[in-house]
Amino acid sequence: MGITWCPGCGMGHAISWLLHGNLTNSWHAHWLGVPALGVISYRIFVLGRRLFVPKQEYNFD
Repeated sequence: MGITWCPGCGMGHAISWLLHGNLTNSWHAHWLGVPALGVISYRIFVLGRRLFVPKQEYNFD
């Protein structure tokens, strides 16, 4: 297709390196690994909160 750079290549390695605490290798694998892990962690938190915290019911009577 003529694309020389894949925007996602190395993202998995970058996140893995971050989870192992190696920021330097993570940065070299892909510079979007740090923000991607932040977004993924936030999404897990929101979905987990929605699953485990009971929904408040409002009574307007």
